Amino acid sequence: MNGTSSRPEQYANDRSARPASRSLLSTVGRAAAYGVAWGAAARVWMRYISEDPEFTIAGTSFIVGVPTLICLCSVLAKRCLAWRALARRPARAVAGFSTVLLGTAAGILMMPTLVLGGVAWAHRTRLPKVLLGIIYALACAPILAVIQEIPSRRMVTALPAYLLLVATFIPVYARIYNPSGTGSPK
Repeated sequence: MNGTSSRPEQYANDRSARPASRSLLSTVGRAAAYGVAWGAAARVWMRYISEDPEFTIAGTSFIVGVPTLICLCSVLAKRCLAWRALARRPARAVAGFSTVLLGTAAGILMMPTLVLGGVAWAHRTRLPKVLLGIIYALACAPILAVIQEIPSRRMVTALPAYLLLVATFIPVYARIYNPSGTGSPK
């Protein structure tokens, strides 16, 4: 033999040697798991701050399903960069539209923070620092409305949990708004 082996374990850590479908399946699975986990955490948070919590299967399914869809669309936005422009534009439009879904019902309070934070995060290396500061300040403004909705006896724990929820989802929005991860979207 020439010292090389064709055994699969030789390529276990080499991403370039893996079949593309396995890599895509893994990426989609991680995105879906992240979306489900984030949606479940958001549902727990909403239940925690509610004075009169109501549980419905439809409501919980929506709260968990929409973040999952957004995470899957962020994978679509990233994957479509290699596609021709004719196919890339509709895929990016679907991904962008998915971000609007989170802004329905009570999620409307979170929407400006996620959109503005996502845009600022996506273009943080390209935009002037002053403009970034303004965008981040505008992204933080809706948090004042959320503070008014949190019962005072739960403020100490609910506000940090909300900030963590928002901070962990802004990068997902950023990936949709600038999937190439460079200074300018493709």
